[in-house]
Amino acid sequence: MFRNWKKIDIFLAFLFVITNLCFLFCSREIFKIFLWTMIFFACIRLLIIVKKKLFWHVRNRLIISSLFLVITPIIFLVIFFFIFLNMVIAQYGITIVDNIMDDRLKQMEILTQNYFDTNSKEGMSHLIERAVILDKGVNFLNVVFFEKSDNNYKPFYKYPENFNEKKITQNEFRGYFVIDKKLYHGVFVKRGKFAILFATTINQKFLDEFSTISDFKIKFQEIEEEPVFDFPKSFPDTEAEGETFFLPHMLEFEYLDFDNIVNSKPELKKKFFLLLIDYEKTFNKIEIVNSATSQTFVRKLIYFLIFLFGTFIIISFIIGFRMIRVVTKSINQITKGIQRVRKGDFNVKIKTNSGDQLQYLADSFNEMASGISRLLVEEKKKQRLEEELNIARTIQLKLLPKDSLITKEFEIAATNIPASEIAGDYFDYFYKDGESLSILVADVSGKGTSAAFYMAELKGLVNYLQKKDMSPSTLLAECHTTLNESFDKVTFITISIAKFLVAEKKFILSRAGHTQAVFFSKKTGECIEIYPEGMALGLINFSKDKIEEIEQKYESGDILFLFSDGLSEIMNKEGEMLGLDPVKKIISENADSSPGEIKQKLLELSIEFAQDKNNKDDLTFIILKVK
Repeated sequence: MFRNWKKIDIFLAFLFVITNLCFLFCSREIFKIFLWTMIFFACIRLLIIVKKKLFWHVRNRLIISSLFLVITPIIFLVIFFFIFLNMVIAQYGITIVDNIMDDRLKQMEILTQNYFDTNSKEGMSHLIERAVILDKGVNFLNVVFFEKSDNNYKPFYKYPENFNEKKITQNEFRGYFVIDKKLYHGVFVKRGKFAILFATTINQKFLDEFSTISDFKIKFQEIEEEPVFDFPKSFPDTEAEGETFFLPHMLEFEYLDFDNIVNSKPELKKKFFLLLIDYEKTFNKIEIVNSATSQTFVRKLIYFLIFLFGTFIIISFIIGFRMIRVVTKSINQITKGIQRVRKGDFNVKIKTNSGDQLQYLADSFNEMASGISRLLVEEKKKQRLEEELNIARTIQLKLLPKDSLITKEFEIAATNIPASEIAGDYFDYFYKDGESLSILVADVSGKGTSAAFYMAELKGLVNYLQKKDMSPSTLLAECHTTLNESFDKVTFITISIAKFLVAEKKFILSRAGHTQAVFFSKKTGECIEIYPEGMALGLINFSKDKIEEIEQKYESGDILFLFSDGLSEIMNKEGEMLGLDPVKKIISENADSSPGEIKQKLLELSIEFAQDKNNKDDLTFIILKVK
């Protein structure tokens, strides 16, 4: 019953049980938490079901995607339009504010010039009294008259009396400034023996006057940095007035902070006003303007563009649906064809004349369907070839000796692991009771069947030549002479061969381009590399005189290790080669073990180092230990 349930279904069932238990035994708050959690995951499960049922058909996916591609640009265009409109209106308001404040500065400068023209304290006082009378009840005006005394300007008149003129430095300025944490806007001008500070107090009452001449309001905020978009908390009074503001703009201005004097100069800082656009008032004005006779043409043009845009959308939907129908029809035919192929009908043909990629896909499907039987035949041939290669590998293994040999004097363990189905490496050993033991490891260049063929030929030749009791160098020279005619230009064979003379307690080692041999001395406990000179069989410059023989005495417990480069050149995933040092370490540390145990240690070393990387060379080696 529950076999086809998904994890989310089981989780929902569990939530349902827990929610009902909470309703009966827990508080209302806990019940609400589990109830909303269950509703949330139920909605997710519903979306999964709808998606599975709705989007399985390609036609539904194309329709929804086409709707998305049409509606999304429209939404983004509308958003962009309102953002752009908001920015234009805001910039317009900022420009108005800047122009008004700049005009006020110019008027102040003109007034200060009139005061300077009187050139007397009495005249200045008379003019300022008239200005003060006009300012009664507004309390925006701030005036201070200075007279030069001892190279400093000292005040002789100020309005209002609580204005702190002592923080004013002696440098002229114009614009915004702060004294005692109050913001002012004005000018400080010096002419001869007189100086005048003429400023306006900037507060919310002053800023509210702008709403009488424009469609925006300015909120005076005591902030030094541009605020994050937490505007409703900054001016909750706007909601109480029933007004609607959104996307407030920052009206940035610089001011001189006379509360912080640095090097006899006020510090220059920045502040912000919040510019709040009254969109309802703005759009009402636009509607009134549009209702005028002079704007009838503009309104008709806008309606025409909306109609034209809607017509294009409808036409696009019609064309899109027709294209979707062509696409989904071809896909349905391909789906039916695949179902017939899965049932074993390889003669199915899909007919479509769409003339596009879907027709190309249908034609390709027809070709693949007709070629499946051919692929099945080829697969059978491949299986037969693999079986033949397995048979060839079995025969090749029969050509090799057993991987272990125990005599009265020696104990041997060997291995041959091909990189592909058939190996090109070869090992062998020949024992004459009480007289001698010869061991060799050979590596034929190349891989696969051609290398295996040369290996088989070498096997037969060595079996014949070793009966003549030749020295290792002579045997290698004879192999080169006999095999050279059958080699192609790129084929050669490397060999290492060692002949143990039982009576003399020594062995003779020769090498034809092969890897060095490793000899472990039980007496000294050291591993040495034996590297006689010699050139590979089949090379043009091969010469018997260049084959060196090295003689080495041996004792009980000594070990001789012959190997192909497939062992020392094993590579890991990082591209590093195994080398010979880890091999010598294994032999030294396990010298008291049997050759079979040392062989297993070396195989484990090669597997661990390769890290599951497939190496492309055969792995062959012989371990001989003297009893």
